[in-house]
Amino acid sequence: MPTDEDNPRYKPTTGKPAAKPSTVNDPDNPNAARNASPATSRPGFQQGDTLADYDEWWNTNKTWVSEFMYLNPERAGEVKGLLWQFRFADGETWTNAFMQRGLTLGQEDDGGGGRGSGGGGGGANIAQQYATAEAAVRNRAGLLGLTFDDAAISSIARAVVDGNWSADQLDDYLVPAARNTNQAGFITATVNKVSQLAAQQLLNVSDATAREWAVKIASGEMDFEGVQSLLQAQASQRFGWAADRIAQGISVRDLLLPTRDRIAAELEMNPEDIDLMDDRWMGMVQTVGADGVTRAATDSEAIMRARKLPEFAQTQKAGDMMATYALTLRDYFGG
Repeated sequence: MPTDEDNPRYKPTTGKPAAKPSTVNDPDNPNAARNASPATSRPGFQQGDTLADYDEWWNTNKTWVSEFMYLNPERAGEVKGLLWQFRFADGETWTNAFMQRGLTLGQEDDGGGGRGSGGGGGGANIAQQYATAEAAVRNRAGLLGLTFDDAAISSIARAVVDGNWSADQLDDYLVPAARNTNQAGFITATVNKVSQLAAQQLLNVSDATAREWAVKIASGEMDFEGVQSLLQAQASQRFGWAADRIAQGISVRDLLLPTRDRIAAELEMNPEDIDLMDDRWMGMVQTVGADGVTRAATDSEAIMRARKLPEFAQTQKAGDMMATYALTLRDYFGG
């Protein structure tokens, strides 16, 4: 009778020992990340990259990166590595990279709101939404006078899409950054416009105030009509004698231009060289009456004050007046 030892089923097996289970990608093993090589645990990792940069990128972008990995489950590692390698590229570049490799970018939204359609995409896949958002961010930033590199534009665009931002929310993000810009754009143009409006009322508005108002106009908190109302109120307070005319929409500068021109003619100078915001000239175009109330100077008052300036002595008119005076004295004293 055969024994158990003679039965092949009971003979000890020979050959290679069973392989130990891998711990590289074991999420329950605390040593998994330590045991894994960067190329294995961090797809796309290349020489010159740092683990800290890779991990920070993943933690920051894992929501939308996971979206693409979900759409390509059998090639999830390849997708993650590809997005890491193209992390500084614009939407069009990495969209082309996906298409060339036959990877899925997203699915057209047929009304069911499937994954990859994005918030409010209206049928556009996620990549198309990012590309559209990048164009919108770049355009709005340019209008505000802001300059961002491609990486920043891409980052903001992803926030726009992932957060389903409205145009107002994008402005809330961009406008404060444009407060101190001097580049051509809406903010700088608005600062100049505010300064011009203030100058029409002969008011000094600091650059800081002009920028604050420009930012509020850009964000929709104010408009130019509101700025004009503020300036008119300040002008009416400073130039009380002109309050009624200011209320009619006439600027203080326009009210005083005829007097300025009369002074310029008396001094034989270019009227544009007379700055009515200069206290020297302002003291000539308005005066304090006998009742102690400030008012606009009359033509004769302005002329008499102009003739007391050193510049008047150098004019042809002053020379003619002196010659006439000398002849009068000669005739009076009999030659």
